[in-house]
Amino acid sequence: MKSDELSTFAQNLSRIRKQRGLSQADLADLAGLTRRTINHYENHVSQPPIEKVEAIAQALGVKTSDLLDKNSKQARVQPAVDLSDIDPRSVKKLKDILSLPPNDRNVLYRMLNELLRKNQLEKKNKQSE
Repeated sequence: MKSDELSTFAQNLSRIRKQRGLSQADLADLAGLTRRTINHYENHVSQPPIEKVEAIAQALGVKTSDLLDKNSKQARVQPAVDLSDIDPRSVKKLKDILSLPPNDRNVLYRMLNELLRKNQLEKKNKQSE
């Protein structure tokens, strides 16, 4: 990745991550990276290999081009999930979560990430049996 591409990537990464309401640690958990790695990418310290760009894009629910394209600032980032069909109980819980202080929300997100990761592993194990 060229240095001007890294600058574009770093700017887009930071912008999209913040649009999603994610901390660097949250994104790192979702992408299977460390918070320090995300920080390095956002601050132009290191250049990510393409497989890391792909993992980050998937975690953010965007295309890799949204992270790499200089013109993606103008493109509206689509929500990772269509929320229109969510049941009212889940919407209320989401509102409750969003009303928590940021530190408490981050703790909850980390717990949720671990639970989701555990369930994914269980599904993979059942499929391989």
